[in-house]
Amino acid sequence: MIQAIEPHEVEGFRPLLPVGYDAGVSAYRGAVDTLSARQLTTHYTTGLEFFHGEFVPYLKQRLHQLSGGVWSFDDHIAVAAGSDVDFMTHLVEAVAASTPVALYPGDWYGFQVGCTQTAGIQWNKMGEAGLACLCVPSVRNGHVTEEMIQYLSAADTCLLNLNLYPTLSAEDRQFTANALAPLLPKSVLSISFSRGFGLTASQLGVALIPKSHPFVQRYRQQWDWLTYFYNAIAARAFMLFDLDAAQHVDQLRKTWVQAWLKERGLPVTDSGSYYVKSFQVEGTLPDYFDPLRRDDIVRLCFKPPQT
Repeated sequence: MIQAIEPHEVEGFRPLLPVGYDAGVSAYRGAVDTLSARQLTTHYTTGLEFFHGEFVPYLKQRLHQLSGGVWSFDDHIAVAAGSDVDFMTHLVEAVAASTPVALYPGDWYGFQVGCTQTAGIQWNKMGEAGLACLCVPSVRNGHVTEEMIQYLSAADTCLLNLNLYPTLSAEDRQFTANALAPLLPKSVLSISFSRGFGLTASQLGVALIPKSHPFVQRYRQQWDWLTYFYNAIAARAFMLFDLDAAQHVDQLRKTWVQAWLKERGLPVTDSGSYYVKSFQVEGTLPDYFDPLRRDDIVRLCFKPPQT
């Protein structure tokens, strides 16, 4: 690891940033072209009809396809918020007020952004909590592991942030979908459109929840109000987004990351998201590696060059 990474290559602040797609730019342009003054006027009425009647069925079908046919959301409702972060931190804050919330060590810090109930939110890989949170795949290492499945299984309910999932290979997506399928009845599935699909110019937060989930009865009134404020530009852009073109770019980026690792003598894994590769290191590393450390791992966040 010391031979592979020199001090000047370690950035002091390296968030897991999205990488844009030309497909996203085209989708935004198409979405804006469909706007009319009437749509702006009726956003809170017929705009909601579009959300539930057109966008949500499209989203469910797209996720069904991404999972290789494993996931079905016929019995799920959909709610929206300004962004996936808004929705998830609202839920974590609400649950943590009365029930412990678990975050998987080394996974996404954003689950607790804006939360004031910090005493009820703990990094705990046992998952024994009222709500266990995890990115899919985990931003800890770009995978969903058996330990993570056990962590989620131990909790009463789960919050799954579908994050880098579209950047996985088709085989990885189906494997992950099969592993998580038994947990979906007790899970809230929040979709990140900014990182997995690169639609960062406008944010959109949408969650799918089983109709029988206890959170539906508990929070439905608040969620219905939040849904009024969904981002119609982002929703329409997603429906126009050329996923095949984006996944072609993802494959090129994955090849670039694998070559980078190989050239530097680091282990190369075919599975997982190319965005993040994590390593457990034997021995002591210099202090300049501190920005890359998360618990007992060194996490490398990749942003391949734009082409």
